[in-house]
Amino acid sequence: MTVSRFIQRLFTYNISLFIVNGLLWGLFHSLPLLLGFGMKWFFDRVPVQSHDYLWLAVPLIFIALVRVSRVGVFFWAFFKWVTYIYDIQAILRTNMLKGIMRWPGRNLPASPGEAVSRFREDVDEVVEYVESWVDFWGRLAFAVISLVIMAKINWQITLVALLPLIAVTLLNNLSGNRARRYGQQNREATGRITSFIAESFGAVQALKLGQAEEHVHKRFVELNESRRQAALKDNLFKQWMRSLNQYVLSICTGIILLMCASAMKAGQFTVGDFALFTSYLSNIAFSISLFGYMVFQHKRLKVSLDRMSILFRPGEQERIMEFSETHLYGDPPEPPVIKKDPQERLQTLEVKELSYTYPNSENGIADVSFTMERGKFVVITGRIGSGKSTLVRTLLGLLPKSGGAVHWNGQEVDPASFLIPPRAAYTPQVPRLFSDTLRENIIQGSPSSDEILARAVRLAVMEKDIEDLDKGLETFVGPRGVMLSGGQIQRAATARMMMTESDLFIFDDLSSALDVETEKQLWERLFEERDVTCIAVSHRKAALAQADHIIVMKDGRIEAEGALSDLLATNSEMQLLWQGETSEAEDTASNESLVTTTSIN
Repeated sequence: MTVSRFIQRLFTYNISLFIVNGLLWGLFHSLPLLLGFGMKWFFDRVPVQSHDYLWLAVPLIFIALVRVSRVGVFFWAFFKWVTYIYDIQAILRTNMLKGIMRWPGRNLPASPGEAVSRFREDVDEVVEYVESWVDFWGRLAFAVISLVIMAKINWQITLVALLPLIAVTLLNNLSGNRARRYGQQNREATGRITSFIAESFGAVQALKLGQAEEHVHKRFVELNESRRQAALKDNLFKQWMRSLNQYVLSICTGIILLMCASAMKAGQFTVGDFALFTSYLSNIAFSISLFGYMVFQHKRLKVSLDRMSILFRPGEQERIMEFSETHLYGDPPEPPVIKKDPQERLQTLEVKELSYTYPNSENGIADVSFTMERGKFVVITGRIGSGKSTLVRTLLGLLPKSGGAVHWNGQEVDPASFLIPPRAAYTPQVPRLFSDTLRENIIQGSPSSDEILARAVRLAVMEKDIEDLDKGLETFVGPRGVMLSGGQIQRAATARMMMTESDLFIFDDLSSALDVETEKQLWERLFEERDVTCIAVSHRKAALAQADHIIVMKDGRIEAEGALSDLLATNSEMQLLWQGETSEAEDTASNESLVTTTSIN
């Protein structure tokens, strides 16, 4: 999206509130015109009406009334301005979050820390730019009207007042490229250190085990110094441009005042005229400074726009200012409950020549095709790196397919938007819990009944774990709560998935965190349920023995598929996987026996 297109959409969004703000702040910035008249009125009366104090008080009363009115307008305008900027911030951040959510899987072009800096600094940069435009109209009206009034009094002095506008605009135009470069360097340095801090907190255990605290601290100091220098250059240049604008204006204002004094000495200028010029000049100077700074801001706006646009998928950058309703002064409506459409109930899932290749790599999957029916259990197995998880993530749209299609009941669908609850639900290999109660982590705000929750807990084999927790389901878990084991986290995520009551459940390698017996119990309970349809990535016998159909992956392709007995009889890859699982089970049993013997001795 170009800057001009972005600005157009920015100002046409909630245009009525923009116009109201422009009018109110225009009135606020224009009222000093009356103050100038009041000052002229008062000082012109002083020489001729100095004995009539009541008559002299009239212009002072007028000035006081104007000032009081200006304060009232300020509070009214400020309320409308706060509403407007919160509205802009809400729509920008909402659309950016939607853009992130549309990215498949973990393919975000920015780390979480960098994304946070875009949500904060770059949105604030946009708001500052909008603020200048809201002030612009009132400042422009004041500058034009005041210059006309001053020109009628003395056009030579007024002409000198216009010279700073040309000088300041030229300076800001010349500085545009450097402003963009410094702004971009500052944003990128801030994003890097924010991301580094977030990643360090998320990997505390790994850092301690690797005794890498000193290395991490050293790297943090390097990043912080880089950010300090970038921020120093950006802020110094920004303040230097502001100061330069002010200095140019101050020098011109001094020249204007000297000309006023000369005109007064020649009798061509009254004390009231001088008071009016003095009153107007400071506001004109600020207005001209604002016009020049807006040119500078316009150059910097492209940096912020580019950084925010990165969070959107290619071709979606236009959606950064997509109009939608915000709820600033009331609770948002309840999220819509997605109800199952009887016509969409899963009967068959068909995958045709599905392909995906990781960027800058030859790894991925190629031409994967299979079909499954409702009530069946399909297990995807294979060695490490064979493409099992990639297949599942591409099937769900978490990775963008480079070829192939997914058909639901014979109709081609977009996996990323269609294969979601209540049609399909997914438990990843490494699920995450939020810092909240275990109950909220499982139900995720859904208004489900206790009966559905109890069923989900039972299917996830979590009853014993919940009994062992001090507060049961109300126990606070996650990064800032009770640290659950890997298996407990996996089963909590499984219970979360079961709460959706979806047509298709997809598991990505439960064996990575569950012991053999617990996994076996989970599969047994799941298949006691009627009409359950599952796809599971696994190499465990507990899953393979339950499977109606097994897909063996090798080097990103389907090596073989069929029933377990047939594969064991005909496929060497399946035989090796089965033997490996047997060896693993024997090693586990041997280790458990050794631990038991050692404990007894």
